[in-house]
Amino acid sequence: MHVSYLIGCDNELAQLHTRHPEACDKVGGVIIMHIDDLRKFALLWLHKTEEVRADKAHYARNITGDIYESGWISEMYGYSFGAAELNLRHGINREILIYPGYVPEPGVKYRVFHYGLEFVVGNWSFDKANWRDSDLVNKCWAKFPDPPDPSTLDASDDDILQRDLLSIECAKKLNEALYLYHKRRNCPDPNSLSKSAWDTATEATMSRKFGRFEGSYVARSDHGPMNISKQSSLPVVTDRAFSSFRFWLVGLWAFSVLGFLAVMLVVFLGRRGRGRKTKNYKSKRRSYPGTLDSNGHDRDM
Repeated sequence: MHVSYLIGCDNELAQLHTRHPEACDKVGGVIIMHIDDLRKFALLWLHKTEEVRADKAHYARNITGDIYESGWISEMYGYSFGAAELNLRHGINREILIYPGYVPEPGVKYRVFHYGLEFVVGNWSFDKANWRDSDLVNKCWAKFPDPPDPSTLDASDDDILQRDLLSIECAKKLNEALYLYHKRRNCPDPNSLSKSAWDTATEATMSRKFGRFEGSYVARSDHGPMNISKQSSLPVVTDRAFSSFRFWLVGLWAFSVLGFLAVMLVVFLGRRGRGRKTKNYKSKRRSYPGTLDSNGHDRDM
């Protein structure tokens, strides 16, 4: 896929990190390569990625195209610069991958959704970065917020309609995958859960508030990242793992203290018992002036 935001291929970044900046192709997303070629190329790809990531002096967006200015797409530059070192050329196919939020080409059946950045449909939006701290894997039946129903979309502009249908399809596929995963984990039937259990299992999906989308943006599939102005809030997911861990930690501590006291009590009572036996034995020894001989008479020691 052609990636137009890899602007570093055209400026000083390429001049710094490859001997052949003119051979730098702006490609990414899906790379199809023979496995034997990949084995030969992998270490160079890794080396160039580490090199670009360490070059923090050139993290600026106007140099890298990285909207976060944090080396976020270093591995993409690592690939392009490594390929340029070897003078590799690429056949670019625009019918394999698309970003949700882009306008699809008519008649193209894309094989890959690359949901890298936020995409918006009306008042609904999805940005995977907002879910980094949310555990949708281990919470039974947790899922992302459902996208709008396609029947509610405005059909007056076909480009926008097709764009939004694609975004809805991507979000639905993510939730379908989560559903199948939870089903395979043998999560309890949601219809059989109590209200409190159901609230716990689904709080990840109910706690997120949405802002209102303001403005519009239409991008073709070969354009760079989108800039969308909207208000949104991060998902709020209650995680009780810490409280549970603290409870078990206190319980373990209390059990250890009681166990220690029990052991000390046993040792103390054992020593006390042995002390009494020794004292009685010595008293008996002192009460006899001698020992008996074989005839039962006293014999002085």
